[in-house]
Amino acid sequence: MKTIFTFLTLLLTTITVAQTSMFVHTAEASTISADASFIDHPDLNGNPDAKILISHNWNPAGASGIYNDNNTGAFYSAGQSQWAVYNEDGSSMIENSAYNIYIAQGSEVFLHIADAANQGSSDSYSVLSHPDLNNNPDANIILTTYYNPNSMRNDFNYSVWYNTTDGRWIIFTESLATLPLDTAFFVGIGGGTGVSAKHVATASTISGNYTIIDHPLLNGDPNATFNFTHNWGASGETSNVLLDATLGAWYTGSNWSIYTEDLTAMPEDIEFDLFVYDSSLGSNETAINELSYFPNPISEVLTITAAEELSKVTVFNVLGQQVLQQELSGISSEINMNALPTGNYLAKVETEVASQVIKLVKL
Repeated sequence: MKTIFTFLTLLLTTITVAQTSMFVHTAEASTISADASFIDHPDLNGNPDAKILISHNWNPAGASGIYNDNNTGAFYSAGQSQWAVYNEDGSSMIENSAYNIYIAQGSEVFLHIADAANQGSSDSYSVLSHPDLNNNPDANIILTTYYNPNSMRNDFNYSVWYNTTDGRWIIFTESLATLPLDTAFFVGIGGGTGVSAKHVATASTISGNYTIIDHPLLNGDPNATFNFTHNWGASGETSNVLLDATLGAWYTGSNWSIYTEDLTAMPEDIEFDLFVYDSSLGSNETAINELSYFPNPISEVLTITAAEELSKVTVFNVLGQQVLQQELSGISSEINMNALPTGNYLAKVETEVASQVIKLVKL
């Protein structure tokens, strides 16, 4: 993990908080209007086409813990030309509550509208269809409700599950109540400047209403940021646990954890999908001229080509761990990935003057 933390150290000295794609927004008196708190960020202001993910952060570095036992969503105000975090039930936004905000850098977050055509076999379901999700039971999914497309509030706790019969992921209400048609979601599927990971709440990680996460990009770092969503899994798995409670993240002093806002006991075996910010995958990188790579998905050997001299490739798994590094030369190189397990990976390709992160699937 030395390489990852070296990247973090170098990049954090040159990238300010305002420039990062994931940051903490605090709902201060000056930003609050009724049930919403408006976000001031140069990549969001005046940008109604942005896509964001939101998770409540109980105690960002330097702040005391503030609860918000309300479902929160994303909203764009055309009048103010700003995005906001808002309480779905219309209750007043809680002053000094804080939120991890991720701004999509590309196609890693997409819009899903729960309409009649994708309702599924239950009125509490909405079926997702995306090439990175279909027939992929190992996918990681992050959800945020979104008000604007049809001006609809959506005050439910949500999870996702995988239908092995149809090979599709499904959004569902944790209470199994009817999912309101025409409501909208931002759906994160990995990539961009985040590392996808999973956390399972076991007896050894649970304490009362929270479960402690062990991840190299989070451990020992009160400034770390991540988004998360409950993943029920596929039918018949030990993770098949419902949790109809609002959730937040908090830092214990050594580790980050996920907790229930109403202090409900954290159930054993429940699983969460994580999207952990990694500044080494930052958008400030310079793209490599005419970079291409094939095949993808990969069975054994990946070929990388570019219009400039390649120097190095570093591959990370979904836990953020470096699993392969290879020095490159010339404008075309082959990387043998045969020894790596099946799954999703991120690879940082470098030249002398540029770097670019690519998403890979190993068969």
